[in-house]
Amino acid sequence: MSLDYGPSPERAWSATGWDTNALSRVLGLLGLAAAITAGGAFIGPILGLAGFWISLVGGFVVLIVLRFARDASPINMVLFVVFSALEGVVLGDVLEIYIAQGASLVVFQAGAATAVGAFAAGAVGYITHRDLSRLGGYLFIALIVVVVASVIGLFIQSGVLWTVISAVSALVFTAFLVFDINRVARAGNISEGDAIVMAISVYLDIYNLFLDLLYLLSGRRGTGR
Repeated sequence: MSLDYGPSPERAWSATGWDTNALSRVLGLLGLAAAITAGGAFIGPILGLAGFWISLVGGFVVLIVLRFARDASPINMVLFVVFSALEGVVLGDVLEIYIAQGASLVVFQAGAATAVGAFAAGAVGYITHRDLSRLGGYLFIALIVVVVASVIGLFIQSGVLWTVISAVSALVFTAFLVFDINRVARAGNISEGDAIVMAISVYLDIYNLFLDLLYLLSGRRGTGR
């Protein structure tokens, strides 16, 4: 969501403190999502392969339902919690693979790199006085290219291709972080539904950035992620 602040972005940026209100709400939801995701990641390996696929598909379904129920409280919050848990289950199964291969240090390094990258990108998005909403279309096209390339990569099974895809994807989601935090900072006094949707956008930026960095730092040359 992007609001028109008028001809003076500097004055808009300092007015009323609404940007801080929106950011605090989104960050609060992100903290909740992180805690729930951690719990899901813990039980993910216990649920096995079936739990992985159910959670993977279930996450997409929840996102679709949330699109129509964003303003239906408390259903929107329930969906947010369920989505965070399902993504945690998926993440737990992925991390189990790396840890089983003796790559625990890589997991830690990817987490640290993601934290640094997310903080830097978020800071840029927050402090800039420019409205970056026009970048949304370009970023969406870049995301589609990454998705299409990933589907192709499933058939070609090239480690080099996956490395390139992961590197490009990491750049795309870093740019999305700048874009989404800028959008939050300019949003004003947002509703609960808007806060949830924005929090999910930032959550997915960080989530996917972590997976990309995890693959790149591991130096894997497998067929998938």
